[in-house]
Amino acid sequence: MRIGELGAIVTGGTPPDGDSPRFVGNLPFITPTDLNEGTRTPDVTRFLSDDAALALSRRTLPAHSVCFTCIGATIGKACLTRDPAITNQQINSIVVDQSQHDPAFVYYRLVADRERIKAQAGGAATPIISKGSFKQVIVAMPPLPTQRKVAAILSAYDDLIENNNRRIKLLEEMAQRIYREWFVDFRYPGHESVPLVDSELGPIPEEWAVRRLGDVVELIYGKALKAGVRRNGPVNVFGSGGLIGHHDQSMVDGPGIIVGRKGNVGSIHWSNEAFFAIDTTYWVRSSIPLTYCYYALDEMEFLDSHAAVPGLSREQAYSLPLLIPASDSVARFDRIISEVFAFRHGVENAIATLRSTRDLLLPRLISGEVDVTDLNIAIPDEAA
Repeated sequence: MRIGELGAIVTGGTPPDGDSPRFVGNLPFITPTDLNEGTRTPDVTRFLSDDAALALSRRTLPAHSVCFTCIGATIGKACLTRDPAITNQQINSIVVDQSQHDPAFVYYRLVADRERIKAQAGGAATPIISKGSFKQVIVAMPPLPTQRKVAAILSAYDDLIENNNRRIKLLEEMAQRIYREWFVDFRYPGHESVPLVDSELGPIPEEWAVRRLGDVVELIYGKALKAGVRRNGPVNVFGSGGLIGHHDQSMVDGPGIIVGRKGNVGSIHWSNEAFFAIDTTYWVRSSIPLTYCYYALDEMEFLDSHAAVPGLSREQAYSLPLLIPASDSVARFDRIISEVFAFRHGVENAIATLRSTRDLLLPRLISGEVDVTDLNIAIPDEAA
């Protein structure tokens, strides 16, 4: 059947300009950057004000709507909404008729058909799938009981992935709190007996010091590695925006820090394993533990030194003041955070395994190659 027969098709919109802030409210505002091809639910960072939400109320999506990006380089990203939301105009969404179809199955159906749907895009300069074209795309849909069983199997993997992503977020928040507690608020173990003294950064614990970043940190240029020449392998490739691909040869032994040099100026990324840093980045060498450097660099205000293309000057970065705590405090912090990072790395590996297994199953289940008709699977409606 046609996508337009699965439910109402809604195209997102642009929040109106006005006195009310556009992204400080409660209603999630989904854009293509919030969608990850390996994740079912969006990672929303913008929320509409009440006025903006009211202006776009006709475009509000209920929970369990299926979103699909339909313009530009992001065509083909999809998600399943957890809560009511509004999208921008680059996304067409299906408000699924749940009396006839399972929303999760519709999401997996579109993911499985991603490349075929992308081929429907028109436009010479910017590829686009219009709302009308999107509605006419043909998809194969099994009976509703089969949809629910397939969705239940695949959702079990995505539920585990999302739970593990939440664990990673909690670990990151915990590590960040420890850093700020010790090295910003100076409530580190034994702080009660250490007086504060004046410095250019304000009062700091006695025997701590302030030095230039360039005295203890070296920012080393990454190397060019275009997508077309990468050989797929186990090595993570980092750009200024983070992980951008894989290669079969590393450039830096892990663990390590990558700093955005062009594009995302001053962005800070961590790699537990050996990695390749491309020429839009620096990677870090330091005489002090990298776990401390990671959070200290993330606190710094790096300046964009180029007018046309954003860029980070090493000279400007090297001139910034850096707090150097007592060696015993840094060493203790390093031991704690290294364990946290190692545990997080294990969770990330578990996520990668779950995604790989899910992605192997998805086309076989969606196509009917694996028959689930006679499987005794608990589905949400039955479990309720």
